[in-house]
Amino acid sequence: MFSYKIVLVGDYGTGKTSLIRRFVDNSFSEEYKSSIGVAISKKELISNINSIEHKSIMMIWDIEGKTDFQPIFAHHLMGSKAFIIVADVTRKESLDSINEHILLCQKSVGTAPIFIALNKSDLQHEEIDLNSIKSLSSNVIKVFKTSAKDETCVNDIFEILNFTVVGNLIK
Repeated sequence: MFSYKIVLVGDYGTGKTSLIRRFVDNSFSEEYKSSIGVAISKKELISNINSIEHKSIMMIWDIEGKTDFQPIFAHHLMGSKAFIIVADVTRKESLDSINEHILLCQKSVGTAPIFIALNKSDLQHEEIDLNSIKSLSSNVIKVFKTSAKDETCVNDIFEILNFTVVGNLIK
């Protein structure tokens, strides 16, 4: 069985914790509570790769979001096998921060795959060019429009991430 670390990165209030809760516990709360420090959740998964079942435990690090006063600390990112960068589709500044987060992830773990969650897609927002976001880095595997509230693409992003990581680990 594989056990590995992933980290969710993004500005404050983008819904990192909500995505994790939806994936791990299948729950959602409208109540906003800012994460302080690091919270670690885990989820056991099974991937079928080349007709062989592989069990894994995904250790999901939820780190407090970047603000004007508080950067994301690179030491929290070390050892991660993949990243999910979360942005809020209703807040342009969080979308503008995606490239900064990509650079931080690459600086910490150069080759780790990156997935982008454009969260809160259930809310009114401007159209976003997903291809331009994907083209920000060769490490970006896929860009998803997610919603922790209505479950849009939440399982997809974590399951594809798991398939990618486990596939890399068994090579």
